[in-house]
Amino acid sequence: STVTISKAGTYVISGKSDGVQIKVDAGDSDDVHIVLDGVTMTNTNAAINATKAGHVYLTLKDGTTNTLSDSSSNSDEDADAVIFSKGDLTINGLGTLNIDAKKNNGIKANDSLHMTGGTYKITSVGDAFNVNDELNITGTTMTIEAEEDAVKVDNDDDTSAGTMYLSDNTMTIKAGDDGIHASGDLIIDSGTYKVEKSTEGIEGKSVTINGGDIDVYATDDGVNAANANASQSEIFFKMTGGTLNVEVGEGDTDPIDSNGDIIVSGGTINLTGQSGFDFDGSATYTGGDITINGEKQTKIENSMPGGGGPQGGGGPQGGGQPGGFGGGH
Repeated sequence: STVTISKAGTYVISGKSDGVQIKVDAGDSDDVHIVLDGVTMTNTNAAINATKAGHVYLTLKDGTTNTLSDSSSNSDEDADAVIFSKGDLTINGLGTLNIDAKKNNGIKANDSLHMTGGTYKITSVGDAFNVNDELNITGTTMTIEAEEDAVKVDNDDDTSAGTMYLSDNTMTIKAGDDGIHASGDLIIDSGTYKVEKSTEGIEGKSVTINGGDIDVYATDDGVNAANANASQSEIFFKMTGGTLNVEVGEGDTDPIDSNGDIIVSGGTINLTGQSGFDFDGSATYTGGDITINGEKQTKIENSMPGGGGPQGGGGPQGGGQPGGFGGGH
Protein backbone atom coordinates (compact mmCIF):
# COMPACT_ATOMS: atom_id res chain seq x y z
CA SER A 1 0.00 0.00 0.00
CA THR A 2 1.00 3.64 -0.27
CA VAL A 3 0.84 6.27 2.46
CA THR A 4 0.71 9.71 0.81
CA ILE A 5 1.84 12.95 2.47
CA SER A 6 0.00 15.73 0.66
CA LYS A 7 0.77 18.90 2.63
CA ALA A 8 3.49 20.63 4.63
CA GLY A 9 4.14 19.44 8.17
CA THR A 10 6.22 17.16 10.37
CA TYR A 11 5.52 13.44 10.19
CA VAL A 12 7.04 10.95 12.65
CA ILE A 13 7.40 7.40 11.39
CA SER A 14 8.13 4.43 13.63
CA GLY A 15 7.67 0.66 13.61
CA LYS A 16 8.00 -2.04 10.99
CA SER A 17 6.35 -2.47 7.60
CA ASP A 18 6.55 -4.77 4.59
CA GLY A 19 5.19 -3.60 1.25
CA VAL A 20 4.40 -0.03 2.31
CA GLN A 21 5.70 3.07 0.54
CA ILE A 22 5.75 6.60 1.98
CA LYS A 23 5.00 8.94 -0.92
CA VAL A 24 5.37 12.72 -0.75
CA ASP A 25 3.04 14.51 -3.16
CA ALA A 26 2.63 17.98 -1.68
CA GLY A 27 2.54 21.57 -2.93
CA ASP A 28 5.40 23.14 -4.82
CA SER A 29 6.25 25.38 -1.84
CA ASP A 30 5.46 22.88 0.94
CA ASP A 31 8.27 21.87 3.32
CA VAL A 32 7.77 18.28 4.42
CA HIS A 33 9.68 16.99 7.47
CA ILE A 34 9.84 13.22 7.98
CA VAL A 35 11.32 11.94 11.25
CA LEU A 36 12.49 8.31 11.26
CA ASP A 37 12.07 7.05 14.82
CA GLY A 38 13.21 3.42 14.74
CA VAL A 39 11.88 2.29 11.37
CA THR A 40 12.28 -0.97 9.44
CA MET A 41 10.75 -0.70 5.97
CA THR A 42 10.95 -3.13 3.06
CA ASN A 43 9.11 -2.47 -0.16
CA THR A 44 9.08 -3.69 -3.74
CA ASN A 45 9.76 -0.18 -5.04
CA ALA A 46 11.23 2.84 -3.23
CA ALA A 47 10.52 2.91 0.49
CA ILE A 48 10.35 6.72 0.46
CA ASN A 49 9.33 8.37 -2.82
CA ALA A 50 9.18 12.18 -2.80
CA THR A 51 7.72 13.17 -6.16
CA LYS A 52 6.59 16.71 -5.31
CA ALA A 53 7.31 19.22 -2.53
CA GLY A 54 9.10 22.47 -1.92
CA HIS A 55 11.79 20.74 0.16
CA VAL A 56 11.91 17.37 1.89
CA TYR A 57 13.75 16.98 5.20
CA LEU A 58 14.51 13.49 6.51
CA THR A 59 15.64 13.41 10.15
CA LEU A 60 17.23 10.40 11.88
CA LYS A 61 16.15 10.60 15.49
CA ASP A 62 19.05 10.42 17.92
CA GLY A 63 19.57 6.95 19.38
CA THR A 64 17.48 5.13 16.75
CA THR A 65 18.42 2.64 14.04
CA ASN A 66 16.44 2.80 10.82
CA THR A 67 16.65 0.18 8.06
CA LEU A 68 15.17 0.67 4.57
CA SER A 69 15.28 -1.54 1.47
CA ASP A 70 13.66 -2.09 -1.89
CA SER A 71 13.62 -5.29 -3.95
CA SER A 72 15.33 -6.57 -7.07
CA SER A 73 11.96 -6.29 -8.84
CA ASN A 74 11.70 -2.51 -8.32
CA SER A 75 9.94 -1.44 -11.53
CA ASP A 76 9.99 2.36 -11.11
CA GLU A 77 12.46 3.74 -13.66
CA ASP A 78 12.56 7.22 -12.11
CA ALA A 79 12.51 6.25 -8.42
CA ASP A 80 14.99 3.41 -8.89
CA ALA A 81 16.30 3.83 -5.36
CA VAL A 82 15.44 3.06 -1.76
CA ILE A 83 15.02 6.80 -1.09
CA PHE A 84 14.07 9.02 -4.03
CA SER A 85 13.47 12.76 -4.18
CA LYS A 86 12.57 14.59 -7.36
CA GLY A 87 13.44 17.91 -5.71
CA ASP A 88 15.79 19.14 -2.99
CA LEU A 89 16.43 16.71 -0.12
CA THR A 90 18.09 17.23 3.25
CA ILE A 91 19.02 14.35 5.57
CA ASN A 92 20.04 15.21 9.12
CA GLY A 93 19.94 13.97 12.71
CA LEU A 94 22.19 11.81 14.88
CA GLY A 95 20.57 8.43 14.37
CA THR A 96 21.59 5.50 12.17
CA LEU A 97 20.33 4.72 8.67
CA ASN A 98 20.95 1.37 6.97
CA ILE A 99 20.07 1.08 3.29
CA ASP A 100 20.02 -2.09 1.17
CA ALA A 101 19.44 -1.18 -2.49
CA LYS A 102 18.66 -4.44 -4.26
CA LYS A 103 17.60 -3.01 -7.63
CA ASN A 104 19.84 0.00 -8.30
CA ASN A 105 20.58 3.14 -6.22
CA GLY A 106 20.61 3.73 -2.48
CA ILE A 107 19.66 7.42 -2.33
CA LYS A 108 18.72 9.32 -5.49
CA ALA A 109 18.00 13.06 -5.71
CA ASN A 110 17.24 14.80 -8.99
CA ASP A 111 18.26 18.21 -7.60
CA SER A 112 20.35 18.72 -4.45
CA LEU A 113 21.14 16.49 -1.48
CA HIS A 114 22.54 17.98 1.73
CA MET A 115 23.49 15.72 4.65
CA THR A 116 24.52 16.72 8.16
CA GLY A 117 25.19 14.19 10.90
CA GLY A 118 24.19 10.57 11.25
CA THR A 119 25.69 7.11 10.81
CA TYR A 120 25.08 5.31 7.53
CA LYS A 121 25.63 1.83 6.13
CA ILE A 122 24.71 1.61 2.48
CA THR A 123 24.95 -1.35 0.13
CA SER A 124 23.76 -0.98 -3.45
CA VAL A 125 23.57 -2.88 -6.72
CA GLY A 126 23.97 0.47 -8.49
CA ASP A 127 25.21 3.78 -7.03
CA ALA A 128 25.04 4.35 -3.29
CA PHE A 129 24.37 8.07 -3.93
CA ASN A 130 23.03 9.29 -7.26
CA VAL A 131 22.55 13.06 -7.27
CA ASN A 132 22.08 15.43 -10.18
CA ASP A 133 22.98 19.00 -9.16
CA GLU A 134 24.70 19.32 -5.77
CA LEU A 135 25.85 16.98 -3.02
CA ASN A 136 27.08 18.35 0.34
CA ILE A 137 27.95 15.97 3.19
CA THR A 138 29.31 17.02 6.58
CA GLY A 139 29.65 15.45 10.03
CA THR A 140 28.68 11.90 9.05
CA THR A 141 30.06 8.39 9.49
CA MET A 142 29.55 6.17 6.44
CA THR A 143 30.33 2.63 5.34
CA ILE A 144 29.52 2.14 1.65
CA GLU A 145 29.65 -0.89 -0.63
CA ALA A 146 28.42 -0.10 -4.14
CA GLU A 147 28.64 -2.28 -7.21
CA GLU A 148 28.80 0.88 -9.33
CA ASP A 149 29.72 4.40 -8.07
CA ALA A 150 29.70 5.05 -4.34
CA VAL A 151 29.31 8.80 -3.78
CA LYS A 152 28.23 10.46 -7.05
CA VAL A 153 26.84 13.77 -8.26
CA ASP A 154 26.64 14.06 -12.03
CA ASN A 155 25.11 16.58 -14.41
CA ASP A 156 25.93 16.09 -18.09
CA ASP A 157 24.05 19.19 -19.22
CA ASP A 158 25.58 21.90 -17.00
CA THR A 159 29.31 22.01 -16.14
CA SER A 160 28.60 24.56 -13.36
CA ALA A 161 26.40 21.99 -11.59
CA GLY A 162 27.34 18.51 -10.38
CA THR A 163 29.29 19.96 -7.44
CA MET A 164 30.29 18.17 -4.24
CA TYR A 165 31.50 19.41 -0.84
CA LEU A 166 32.78 17.07 1.89
CA SER A 167 33.89 17.99 5.43
CA ASP A 168 34.28 16.34 8.83
CA ASN A 169 33.17 12.90 7.62
CA THR A 170 34.49 9.41 8.28
CA MET A 171 33.91 7.39 5.11
CA THR A 172 34.93 3.86 4.20
CA ILE A 173 34.18 3.08 0.56
CA LYS A 174 34.25 0.01 -1.66
CA ALA A 175 33.06 0.71 -5.20
CA GLY A 176 32.83 -1.27 -8.39
CA ASP A 177 33.46 1.93 -10.37
CA ASP A 178 34.22 5.42 -8.98
CA GLY A 179 34.66 5.89 -5.25
CA ILE A 180 33.88 9.65 -5.11
CA HIS A 181 32.70 11.25 -8.35
CA ALA A 182 31.59 14.79 -9.23
CA SER A 183 31.03 16.01 -12.78
CA GLY A 184 31.55 19.54 -11.43
CA ASP A 185 33.83 20.95 -8.74
CA LEU A 186 34.77 18.66 -5.83
CA ILE A 187 36.07 20.13 -2.57
CA ILE A 188 37.27 18.14 0.46
CA ASP A 189 37.93 20.32 3.50
CA SER A 190 38.35 17.83 6.36
CA GLY A 191 37.59 14.32 7.55
CA THR A 192 38.85 10.78 6.97
CA TYR A 193 38.18 9.04 3.65
CA LYS A 194 39.26 5.51 2.78
CA VAL A 195 38.51 4.35 -0.74
CA GLU A 196 39.52 0.73 -0.30
CA LYS A 197 38.29 -0.47 -3.69
CA SER A 198 37.54 1.45 -6.91
CA THR A 199 38.22 1.73 -10.61
CA GLU A 200 38.85 5.47 -10.27
CA GLY A 201 39.15 6.66 -6.70
CA ILE A 202 38.30 10.37 -6.69
CA GLU A 203 37.08 12.25 -9.76
CA GLY A 204 35.83 15.77 -10.47
CA LYS A 205 35.96 18.50 -13.08
CA SER A 206 38.21 20.09 -10.50
CA VAL A 207 39.45 18.39 -7.33
CA THR A 208 40.48 20.61 -4.39
CA ILE A 209 41.83 19.11 -1.16
CA ASN A 210 42.21 21.60 1.69
CA GLY A 211 42.50 19.10 4.53
CA GLY A 212 41.66 15.65 5.81
CA ASP A 213 43.24 12.20 5.69
CA ILE A 214 42.55 10.47 2.38
CA ASP A 215 43.59 6.96 1.32
CA VAL A 216 42.77 5.72 -2.18
CA TYR A 217 43.27 2.42 -3.95
CA ALA A 218 42.21 2.35 -7.60
CA THR A 219 42.73 -0.07 -10.47
CA ASP A 220 42.75 2.92 -12.88
CA ASP A 221 43.51 6.53 -11.94
CA GLY A 222 43.62 7.37 -8.25
CA VAL A 223 42.62 11.03 -8.51
CA ASN A 224 41.29 12.28 -11.84
CA ALA A 225 40.41 15.86 -12.80
CA ALA A 226 38.41 15.63 -16.01
CA ASN A 227 35.22 16.64 -17.79
CA ALA A 228 34.88 16.24 -21.54
CA ASN A 229 32.34 19.08 -21.72
CA ALA A 230 34.43 21.65 -19.83
CA SER A 231 37.25 23.91 -21.01
CA GLN A 232 40.76 23.08 -19.88
CA SER A 233 40.87 26.22 -17.73
CA GLU A 234 38.05 24.80 -15.58
CA ILE A 235 39.88 21.52 -14.96
CA PHE A 236 42.53 21.20 -12.26
CA PHE A 237 43.82 19.29 -9.25
CA LYS A 238 44.66 21.52 -6.28
CA MET A 239 45.98 20.63 -2.83
CA THR A 240 46.59 23.10 -0.01
CA GLY A 241 46.61 20.81 3.04
CA GLY A 242 45.84 17.40 4.48
CA THR A 243 47.29 14.00 3.62
CA LEU A 244 46.65 12.11 0.39
CA ASN A 245 47.87 8.53 -0.05
CA VAL A 246 47.19 6.98 -3.46
CA GLU A 247 48.01 3.52 -4.79
CA VAL A 248 47.01 2.40 -8.28
CA GLY A 249 47.06 -0.90 -10.09
CA GLU A 250 49.40 -1.90 -12.88
CA GLY A 251 48.97 -0.80 -16.48
CA ASP A 252 48.06 2.58 -17.97
CA THR A 253 47.22 4.12 -14.63
CA ASP A 254 48.16 7.36 -12.89
CA PRO A 255 47.99 8.16 -9.18
CA ILE A 256 47.07 11.79 -10.03
CA ASP A 257 45.77 12.65 -13.50
CA SER A 258 44.60 16.13 -14.53
CA ASN A 259 43.30 17.08 -17.94
CA GLY A 260 44.20 20.62 -16.90
CA ASP A 261 46.60 22.07 -14.32
CA ILE A 262 48.10 20.76 -11.08
CA ILE A 263 48.62 23.16 -8.15
CA VAL A 264 50.21 21.99 -4.89
CA SER A 265 50.87 24.53 -2.13
CA GLY A 266 50.64 22.38 1.00
CA GLY A 267 49.84 19.04 2.54
CA THR A 268 51.43 15.62 2.14
CA ILE A 269 51.11 13.50 -1.00
CA ASN A 270 52.29 9.87 -1.13
CA LEU A 271 51.90 8.13 -4.50
CA THR A 272 52.48 4.49 -5.39
CA GLY A 273 52.24 3.34 -9.00
CA GLN A 274 53.87 3.11 -12.41
CA SER A 275 53.96 6.91 -12.56
CA GLY A 276 53.22 9.94 -10.41
CA PHE A 277 51.50 12.83 -12.15
CA ASP A 278 49.93 13.07 -15.58
CA PHE A 279 48.72 16.53 -16.63
CA ASP A 280 47.75 18.34 -19.83
CA GLY A 281 48.22 21.89 -18.52
CA SER A 282 50.94 23.19 -16.24
CA ALA A 283 52.17 22.27 -12.76
CA THR A 284 52.80 24.65 -9.87
CA TYR A 285 54.51 23.39 -6.71
CA THR A 286 55.12 25.94 -3.94
CA GLY A 287 54.71 23.96 -0.70
CA GLY A 288 53.97 20.63 0.91
CA ASP A 289 55.67 17.22 0.67
CA ILE A 290 55.46 14.87 -2.30
CA THR A 291 56.72 11.28 -2.30
CA ILE A 292 56.49 8.91 -5.27
CA ASN A 293 57.25 5.22 -4.68
CA GLY A 294 59.16 6.12 -1.53
CA GLU A 295 61.29 8.87 -3.09
CA LYS A 296 60.83 12.48 -2.02
CA GLN A 297 60.24 14.87 -4.92
CA THR A 298 61.48 18.45 -5.31
CA LYS A 299 59.37 19.21 -8.37
CA ILE A 300 56.31 17.91 -10.18
CA GLU A 301 57.28 16.09 -13.33
CA ASN A 302 54.94 14.86 -16.02
CA SER A 303 54.98 11.13 -16.51
CA MET A 304 53.50 11.27 -20.02
CA PRO A 305 55.26 12.71 -23.08
CA GLY A 306 53.60 15.10 -25.50
CA GLY A 307 52.59 18.47 -24.00
CA GLY A 308 52.21 20.11 -20.64
CA GLY A 309 53.18 23.58 -19.58
CA PRO A 310 56.11 24.92 -17.59
CA GLN A 311 56.56 24.08 -13.96
CA GLY A 312 55.73 26.90 -11.58
CA GLY A 313 58.16 26.79 -8.71
CA GLY A 314 60.50 23.98 -7.91
CA GLY A 315 58.98 22.66 -4.73
CA PRO A 316 58.88 24.50 -1.44
CA GLN A 317 62.38 25.84 -2.04
CA GLY A 318 61.25 27.82 -5.09
CA GLY A 319 63.34 28.32 -8.21
CA GLY A 320 61.50 27.69 -11.46
CA GLN A 321 61.93 24.42 -13.27
CA PRO A 322 62.00 23.97 -17.03
CA GLY A 323 58.83 23.00 -18.87
CA GLY A 324 57.31 19.59 -18.27
CA PHE A 325 56.69 16.79 -20.80
CA GLY A 326 53.06 16.82 -21.61
CA GLY A 327 50.43 14.48 -20.76
CA GLY A 328 47.41 13.17 -22.31
CA HIS A 329 44.73 11.69 -20.15
